[in-house]
Amino acid sequence: MATGGTVTIAGCMTGENTEDENADVEDNEDVDDREASIEIVDSTVIDDSSDGSAADPWVQVDVENGTDVPHGGIRIVSEVLDDEDTVLASETHTTSYLPPETTLRYFHEGSFEMDEFDSLEHDIEVEHAQVRSTELEDVTVTDTSLSVGGDLINVVGDLELADPDHDRVVVVAPIWDEAGRLRGTGTYIENSPTESFEFSADSSGFRAPGGAEPIDSYDVYVFDGLP
Repeated sequence: MATGGTVTIAGCMTGENTEDENADVEDNEDVDDREASIEIVDSTVIDDSSDGSAADPWVQVDVENGTDVPHGGIRIVSEVLDDEDTVLASETHTTSYLPPETTLRYFHEGSFEMDEFDSLEHDIEVEHAQVRSTELEDVTVTDTSLSVGGDLINVVGDLELADPDHDRVVVVAPIWDEAGRLRGTGTYIENSPTESFEFSADSSGFRAPGGAEPIDSYDVYVFDGLP
């Protein structure tokens, strides 16, 4: 794992070589047979119009992996309901990897009125309690940097493999805020990798309301498949 902390404010675009982070993969006999678990420990709707100007509300969700085992990919659908259980808004969040003893916090910007809101419901559609691939240890990661542009993040760098004999290599970059919470992951997939290549682990879904802790740092993990 490589760790970085330099944040460059810049625009970025989502790459074309990413895949469904929660697609099924073949069983890997080398993965840890222990299971992690996740729990939605808090969720709320935030009124971001404290300065007196009109603004859409935000849904804030906290998801905890309280175990000492890393958790694989998750996909959660959140619905905002009124007092008659009518769905006012529905949003989906995907994160590809939750390290042990980690709280993930993410936001969705709503398109409903605060006085219509009554309750929130969440459906964990995908949760891989075991990481489905093997973390590659004999790798060298250099020249990494993080760019943040509106809703998008992108961690770029150079990667060198001691053994390039893999069908594909997946780079996962957990993104952390100043409070030490996970805010999501960037993902990059290199099919039929060579000994060295550049990566661009990007993702959308990082826009946040005013007052949210800024993005602060990132890590880089390398796997032989989607986690």
